[in-house]
Amino acid sequence: MTANGKWMNLWDRARSSLWFVPILCTLGGIMSAVVMLALDYAWKSSWQLPFWLETTTDGAQTILSTISGGMITVVGVVLSMTMVTLSITSSQFGSRVLRSRIRDRTTQWTIGAFLGTTVYSLVVLKMVRKIGEDDFLIPHFSVMASILFAITSLVILLYFIHHITMIAQAPEIVASLANDLNRSIETIFPEKIGDPPPDEASPHVKVTDAQRDAIRDGITIRSKAEGYIQTIEADELLSLAVKHNLIIQLPKRPGDFLALEEPIALVAGFQNKDEKELTLAINEAFYLGNSRSPRQDVNCSVHELAQMAVRALSPGINDPYTAVNCIDRLSAALCHLARRKMPDANRFDPDGNLRLVVDRQSFSSVMHAAFDQIRSYATSSVAVSQRLMECYLRIADNVSEPEQADDVSHQARLTLEGVLEAKHHPADVHVLHEQFNRLNKQLEPLKAKLTSQPEQKQADSEKQETRKEGEASGEVIG
Repeated sequence: MTANGKWMNLWDRARSSLWFVPILCTLGGIMSAVVMLALDYAWKSSWQLPFWLETTTDGAQTILSTISGGMITVVGVVLSMTMVTLSITSSQFGSRVLRSRIRDRTTQWTIGAFLGTTVYSLVVLKMVRKIGEDDFLIPHFSVMASILFAITSLVILLYFIHHITMIAQAPEIVASLANDLNRSIETIFPEKIGDPPPDEASPHVKVTDAQRDAIRDGITIRSKAEGYIQTIEADELLSLAVKHNLIIQLPKRPGDFLALEEPIALVAGFQNKDEKELTLAINEAFYLGNSRSPRQDVNCSVHELAQMAVRALSPGINDPYTAVNCIDRLSAALCHLARRKMPDANRFDPDGNLRLVVDRQSFSSVMHAAFDQIRSYATSSVAVSQRLMECYLRIADNVSEPEQADDVSHQARLTLEGVLEAKHHPADVHVLHEQFNRLNKQLEPLKAKLTSQPEQKQADSEKQETRKEGEASGEVIG
């Protein structure tokens, strides 16, 4: 990975960690102590201080030692409360949700506030000098600042106790994961992506048979590491392709797992016999990790919500209301996604030459990842299945493409079939039939466009859908 990409990923990991903000606060405490002590040195004999600001050396030492000792104790309490909350959250909702809990800013700033106050008090305490000692100093300003920091930390502690009781609740966890999902959708599916040929009105340009043959006959670049693809630097690959007059096809996308020596790119047009430099350059555009990241992978956040719903529907937990909450958030995200312009798989240089072919994420793949597993587990609960139908109706209000309408209808049909096989009460099944018929009526105009296409295009679409279903079934448990 290039230096810029490494710094971006390092920055993302730092912001998502539990230690980054506390370390910043600790450094801030040291710097604040230096500034306040400099102020005390500058004004120690220049003017008369008000009575409420004055203190003695013994008083200063007592105050500072009390504050530093108390803050260290409270840090231990805060960390203990955080660990207990993480443990309960993991056991109840699954380990996938820990990522969003560790990133919680309130927890990080609470720990940081107490650590910063502790370090500040210790540094100031060291500089207190009694009468008769060298460089006599009573840090009046610094002691008062330490008292203010301690009071502020106590206020933060009160808010933290309230906050920790809120974030352990299922709706708050679901909302946090949904916010991550919506941010991921906005990042990965902007209004316009890729550079289309200048003589084309649409960015969705087909790859010609000659280009497809050239890619198939090109060289295969293999991975030099293993792990989950967290990010791919498409701009770096595009620049590489322009520089060497190449066409690069990526069979993998963020979220996929790469094994050592697994193909990561097919390259057409490479004339140099030495492939080592090209292999190294392409491998550097991939950042691998031990887990998936939502930065370029929408399905990472989708799977987190889906896992919560599946666990809630398991016999051991049996919490359909949490499952319904997850389904509602997933449907809202799918509505948001349906309103976004899908990126084209083909990327071109400014001259209109094809340079990069990517395996893009689509509405269909996200739809499968969101509902396949939930739908299977929801067959035992008519209420959850009915909520699924309501969500399909909500998504149907936002789809604008025939293929998207077909994806929604496909999920609804499978949901109804699963409930019918489970043999629930006829009245409950009747409600599902009404919802299904209402959905089909709503999607009928869009689906009519799909069936009116030429037979060959329809056959290609079916082949593409089959491939997507196969990919989605593998992604569901990824």
